Amino acid sequence: MLSNHPTLPKIGDYAPQFEVQTPKGLVRFPEFSKGYWCIFFAHPANFTSAWRMYSNFLAMKERWLNERRTKLLVLANESIRQNDWSDIVRRYLGIFLKAPVIEDPEHTIAALYGMATGRRITPPMDRLLYIIDPEGVIRLILHRPLPSIQTTIADLEIALDQLQGKTPEKQSLQAITQLLDPAEQLDGETAYKPKPAYFGRSKINLN
Repeated sequence: MLSNHPTLPKIGDYAPQFEVQTPKGLVRFPEFSKGYWCIFFAHPANFTSAWRMYSNFLAMKERWLNERRTKLLVLANESIRQNDWSDIVRRYLGIFLKAPVIEDPEHTIAALYGMATGRRITPPMDRLLYIIDPEGVIRLILHRPLPSIQTTIADLEIALDQLQGKTPEKQSLQAITQLLDPAEQLDGETAYKPKPAYFGRSKINLN
Protein backbone atom coordinates (compact mmCIF):
# COMPACT_ATOMS: atom_id res chain seq x y z
CA MET A 1 0.00 0.00 0.00
CA LEU A 2 1.39 3.37 -1.05
CA SER A 3 0.81 6.77 0.47
CA ASN A 4 -0.43 9.67 -1.66
CA HIS A 5 2.63 11.82 -2.38
CA PRO A 6 1.75 14.03 -5.39
CA THR A 7 5.11 15.75 -5.84
CA LEU A 8 8.61 14.32 -5.96
CA PRO A 9 10.43 14.52 -2.63
CA LYS A 10 13.19 17.05 -2.08
CA ILE A 11 16.15 17.25 0.28
CA GLY A 12 14.75 18.04 3.71
CA ASP A 13 11.44 16.22 3.06
CA TYR A 14 10.41 13.08 4.86
CA ALA A 15 10.85 10.02 2.66
CA PRO A 16 7.53 8.94 1.10
CA GLN A 17 6.02 5.91 2.79
CA PHE A 18 5.39 2.57 1.14
CA GLU A 19 4.88 -1.02 2.14
CA VAL A 20 5.99 -3.90 -0.05
CA GLN A 21 6.74 -7.61 0.17
CA THR A 22 10.30 -8.67 -0.75
CA PRO A 23 12.07 -12.05 -0.80
CA LYS A 24 13.54 -11.05 2.57
CA GLY A 25 10.17 -10.20 4.09
CA LEU A 26 7.80 -7.27 4.39
CA VAL A 27 9.42 -3.83 4.12
CA ARG A 28 7.65 -0.82 5.59
CA PHE A 29 9.55 2.26 4.57
CA PRO A 30 10.93 4.41 6.12
CA GLU A 31 10.28 2.37 9.29
CA PHE A 32 12.64 -0.22 7.76
CA SER A 33 15.62 1.99 8.57
CA LYS A 34 14.36 3.88 11.63
CA GLY A 35 17.34 4.62 13.85
CA TYR A 36 19.72 3.90 10.96
CA TRP A 37 20.91 5.77 7.93
CA CYS A 38 19.70 4.32 4.64
CA ILE A 39 21.04 4.32 1.09
CA PHE A 40 18.04 3.64 -1.16
CA PHE A 41 19.01 3.16 -4.77
CA ALA A 42 17.45 2.15 -8.06
CA HIS A 43 19.01 -0.87 -9.70
CA PRO A 44 20.54 0.26 -13.00
CA ALA A 45 20.45 -2.05 -16.01
CA ASN A 46 22.94 -4.89 -15.71
CA PHE A 47 26.54 -4.20 -16.71
CA THR A 48 26.15 -0.48 -17.26
CA SER A 49 28.66 1.80 -15.59
CA ALA A 50 26.12 2.79 -12.95
CA TRP A 51 25.55 -0.91 -12.15
CA ARG A 52 29.29 -1.43 -11.81
CA MET A 53 29.60 1.62 -9.58
CA TYR A 54 27.20 0.15 -7.04
CA SER A 55 28.80 -3.28 -7.25
CA ASN A 56 32.24 -1.85 -6.53
CA PHE A 57 30.86 0.34 -3.77
CA LEU A 58 29.22 -2.66 -2.08
CA ALA A 59 32.33 -4.80 -2.51
CA MET A 60 34.57 -2.21 -0.89
CA LYS A 61 32.28 -0.77 1.72
CA GLU A 62 30.10 -3.39 3.45
CA ARG A 63 32.02 -3.17 6.72
CA TRP A 64 32.36 0.59 6.30
CA LEU A 65 28.58 0.91 6.00
CA ASN A 66 27.98 -1.32 9.01
CA GLU A 67 30.28 0.86 11.09
CA ARG A 68 28.17 3.85 10.07
CA ARG A 69 24.88 2.13 10.94
CA THR A 70 23.75 2.41 7.33
CA LYS A 71 21.25 0.06 5.69
CA LEU A 72 20.82 -0.55 1.98
CA LEU A 73 17.58 -0.92 0.05
CA VAL A 74 17.42 -1.74 -3.67
CA LEU A 75 14.65 -0.93 -6.15
CA ALA A 76 14.38 -3.08 -9.32
CA ASN A 77 12.01 -2.47 -12.22
CA GLU A 78 11.70 -6.16 -13.12
CA SER A 79 10.68 -9.33 -11.38
CA ILE A 80 13.59 -10.61 -9.32
CA ARG A 81 13.01 -14.02 -10.89
CA GLN A 82 13.59 -12.47 -14.31
CA ASN A 83 16.50 -10.30 -13.27
CA ASP A 84 18.15 -11.55 -10.09
CA TRP A 85 20.71 -8.80 -9.71
CA SER A 86 21.85 -10.04 -6.31
CA ASP A 87 22.54 -13.48 -7.81
CA ILE A 88 24.51 -11.93 -10.68
CA VAL A 89 26.53 -9.84 -8.22
CA ARG A 90 27.19 -12.92 -6.08
CA ARG A 91 28.27 -15.12 -8.99
CA TYR A 92 30.17 -12.48 -10.94
CA LEU A 93 31.79 -10.46 -8.16
CA GLY A 94 31.56 -12.68 -5.08
CA ILE A 95 29.41 -10.13 -3.22
CA PHE A 96 26.64 -11.50 -1.01
CA LEU A 97 24.02 -8.77 -0.95
CA LYS A 98 22.05 -8.75 2.30
CA ALA A 99 19.88 -5.80 1.38
CA PRO A 100 16.22 -6.36 0.42
CA VAL A 101 15.49 -5.99 -3.31
CA ILE A 102 12.08 -4.53 -4.15
CA GLU A 103 10.25 -5.71 -7.27
CA ASP A 104 8.63 -2.70 -8.94
CA PRO A 105 7.60 -3.83 -12.45
CA GLU A 106 4.77 -1.27 -12.58
CA HIS A 107 7.20 1.54 -11.59
CA THR A 108 4.89 2.55 -8.75
CA ILE A 109 7.62 3.19 -6.19
CA ALA A 110 9.95 4.52 -8.90
CA ALA A 111 7.31 7.14 -9.75
CA LEU A 112 6.87 7.97 -6.06
CA TYR A 113 10.58 8.77 -5.77
CA GLY A 114 11.33 9.82 -9.37
CA MET A 115 13.90 7.03 -9.58
CA ALA A 116 15.52 5.89 -12.82
CA THR A 117 15.59 2.10 -13.06
CA GLY A 118 17.11 0.62 -16.19
CA ARG A 119 18.92 2.35 -19.05
CA ARG A 120 16.39 4.98 -20.09
CA ILE A 121 16.58 8.36 -18.37
CA THR A 122 13.62 10.72 -18.71
CA PRO A 123 13.59 13.70 -16.32
CA PRO A 124 12.22 14.01 -13.74
CA MET A 125 12.62 10.23 -13.52
CA ASP A 126 16.40 10.60 -13.30
CA ARG A 127 17.06 10.00 -9.62
CA LEU A 128 19.35 7.10 -8.87
CA LEU A 129 19.99 7.24 -5.14
CA TYR A 130 18.74 8.72 -1.88
CA ILE A 131 20.50 9.00 1.47
CA ILE A 132 17.92 9.09 4.25
CA ASP A 133 18.74 9.85 7.89
CA PRO A 134 17.61 7.90 10.98
CA GLU A 135 14.53 10.13 11.32
CA GLY A 136 13.39 9.38 7.77
CA VAL A 137 14.47 12.74 6.33
CA ILE A 138 16.03 12.88 2.85
CA ARG A 139 19.54 14.29 3.11
CA LEU A 140 21.03 13.64 -0.36
CA ILE A 141 19.71 12.86 -3.85
CA LEU A 142 21.94 11.56 -6.66
CA HIS A 143 20.85 12.05 -10.26
CA ARG A 144 21.79 10.38 -13.53
CA PRO A 145 23.80 10.61 -15.66
CA LEU A 146 26.81 10.15 -13.41
CA PRO A 147 29.90 12.31 -14.03
CA SER A 148 32.15 9.26 -13.59
CA ILE A 149 32.17 6.10 -11.52
CA GLN A 150 35.24 6.81 -9.44
CA THR A 151 34.26 10.41 -8.69
CA THR A 152 30.75 9.37 -7.69
CA ILE A 153 31.99 6.65 -5.32
CA ALA A 154 34.40 9.08 -3.66
CA ASP A 155 31.74 11.79 -3.38
CA LEU A 156 29.21 9.33 -1.96
CA GLU A 157 31.61 8.24 0.78
CA ILE A 158 32.50 11.82 1.67
CA ALA A 159 28.86 12.91 1.67
CA LEU A 160 27.76 10.15 4.04
CA ASP A 161 30.59 10.89 6.46
CA GLN A 162 29.83 14.62 6.37
CA LEU A 163 26.11 14.06 6.89
CA GLN A 164 26.93 11.94 9.92
CA GLY A 165 29.28 14.60 11.28
CA LYS A 166 32.40 12.53 10.72
CA THR A 167 35.69 13.52 9.14
CA PRO A 168 35.78 11.76 5.76
CA GLU A 169 38.31 8.98 5.46
CA LYS A 170 41.36 10.00 3.49
CA GLN A 171 41.33 7.87 0.38
CA SER A 172 42.65 9.38 -2.79
CA LEU A 173 40.72 9.34 -6.04
CA GLN A 174 43.70 7.57 -7.59
CA ALA A 175 43.40 4.73 -5.07
CA ILE A 176 39.73 4.26 -5.95
CA THR A 177 40.47 4.44 -9.67
CA GLN A 178 43.03 1.65 -9.36
CA LEU A 179 40.24 -0.67 -8.22
CA LEU A 180 38.38 -0.17 -11.49
CA ASP A 181 39.23 -1.49 -14.93
CA PRO A 182 39.70 1.05 -17.74
CA ALA A 183 36.34 0.02 -19.22
CA GLU A 184 34.70 1.05 -15.96
CA GLN A 185 36.29 4.50 -15.97
CA LEU A 186 33.79 5.82 -18.50
CA ASP A 187 30.99 8.30 -18.25
CA GLY A 188 28.01 7.22 -16.22
CA GLU A 189 25.85 6.07 -19.13
CA THR A 190 28.41 4.13 -21.17
CA ALA A 191 27.70 0.43 -21.14
CA TYR A 192 30.26 -1.66 -19.29
CA LYS A 193 31.64 -4.73 -21.11
CA PRO A 194 31.80 -7.58 -18.59
CA LYS A 195 34.61 -10.07 -18.37
CA PRO A 196 33.72 -13.74 -18.97
CA ALA A 197 31.45 -14.90 -16.17
CA TYR A 198 31.13 -18.30 -14.58
CA PHE A 199 27.49 -18.86 -15.49
CA GLY A 200 25.38 -19.14 -18.62
CA ARG A 201 24.42 -16.07 -20.59
CA SER A 202 20.78 -16.95 -20.01
CA LYS A 203 21.34 -15.73 -16.45
CA ILE A 204 22.17 -12.22 -17.70
CA ASN A 205 19.43 -9.82 -18.72
CA LEU A 206 20.93 -6.91 -20.66
CA ASN A 207 17.69 -4.96 -20.99
